Amino acid sequence: MDNTDPMEHDARKRSWRKWITGATLGILFVCLGWACRKPLLQGLGAFLIEEDAPGHADAIYVLGGAPFDRGTHAAELLAHGTAPIAFTTGSNHSSILKAEGRLVTEAEVTRSAALRSGADPRRVLPYPYGTSTFEEAKGVLHHARQNQLDTILVLTTDFHTRRVGQVFRKRFRGSGIHVLVASAPASEYDPVYWWTSEQGLLMVNNEYVKTLFYALKY
Repeated sequence: MDNTDPMEHDARKRSWRKWITGATLGILFVCLGWACRKPLLQGLGAFLIEEDAPGHADAIYVLGGAPFDRGTHAAELLAHGTAPIAFTTGSNHSSILKAEGRLVTEAEVTRSAALRSGADPRRVLPYPYGTSTFEEAKGVLHHARQNQLDTILVLTTDFHTRRVGQVFRKRFRGSGIHVLVASAPASEYDPVYWWTSEQGLLMVNNEYVKTLFYALKY
């Protein structure tokens, strides 16, 4: 004879129904996320990219980092007449070259990449200032004012463009100097399928961390 309390029996049934419903919804959510993973991941990457339409500038400022990609593209922009001169920034020292006993700034390494790509040495000059985007924006504003520039093009990497644009335009506000932002094509990952390579994963992950950091600090 079953002596189970009817109310207790009903409570157990309701509990099981809730568990089954929750598990079913969870499985459906996972399946939906998996099915939509590509557009979702592409959207995460695309959000970080915000470039300006190509235009002529008085000077190109090539930010420190990714020296091969940025230096090479700077040489191409100079060859196409985008600007008459380029300045390479960044005062950090390359850790790889430092291990070999050579203290070379990011500005110098990027300039070397531009020269190896055929740029005229007289049109690519080092400006070794800044250890971060925030510091580089400060230094570039001072330098652009000294040289009485009206329009500058800031060259960085694709996933950095949104944050770089925000930092530079905030710093240049009221200066009368127009800021354009462009990116150099990446050689170590595909920006459309960034999650398929370690370098792409690191780039997007680090950029979201930096974006949050800059939003909170600056």
